[in-house]
Amino acid sequence: MSQALMERAPQEIVDRTRSAQLHADAYRSLLERSGICMASVDLTLRIEEANEQFRRDLGGSGDIVGRDLFDFLGLDSQPHLRRQFVGLVEGRCERIAERVLGVRAGNYLLPAQLTAVSVRDRSPVVSGLVVMLQWDESAPRTARHKVLTDLDARILQGVAMGMSTVNLAAKLYLSRQGVEYHVATMMKKLKAPNRAALVSRAYSMGVLNAGTWPPQVSPEFIK
Repeated sequence: MSQALMERAPQEIVDRTRSAQLHADAYRSLLERSGICMASVDLTLRIEEANEQFRRDLGGSGDIVGRDLFDFLGLDSQPHLRRQFVGLVEGRCERIAERVLGVRAGNYLLPAQLTAVSVRDRSPVVSGLVVMLQWDESAPRTARHKVLTDLDARILQGVAMGMSTVNLAAKLYLSRQGVEYHVATMMKKLKAPNRAALVSRAYSMGVLNAGTWPPQVSPEFIK
């Protein structure tokens, strides 16, 4: 799917979802034929129904019905996104859109654009939610395992803030050589040629949480 089409698709699917909400057959057809990873969840965020693409990309061979939606999202997505879902369930908003890390079948992480809309069955009360995921296939896939020590994480956060080696060494009670050693090790792990690339790769892979300041490493990547 081209980038332009990816940018249009969520709103088109949202509009079609809303128009199909009052017709169960049309809604089910939309769920199966959208070409986008889609699932219907209840008000506790348990999956009630999912299309084939969602099952294939996220569930693998396991059964996903009845599982918490957040079982399929990286930990860094959970606190603030759960609050947004509460607003959606309570009717304070009709749609949320967030960049998240999805846990793909095969146990690796991949960035995705999550869009969720509320469903109402002929009444103003929210009866359920529809969730859509569009994968950023151009982003690097990250194995879901812990690759950084706590000290690595603190150094990476400092590098992302623009701290110099001297400042990091003083703050963390390390030698300059010690800081450089940890930076070089992380550059090797994340396949980055320099510090700027290290920070960029860390954000693209979800190692550093997007949208937070000061920079914070996701707990999923800390040993």
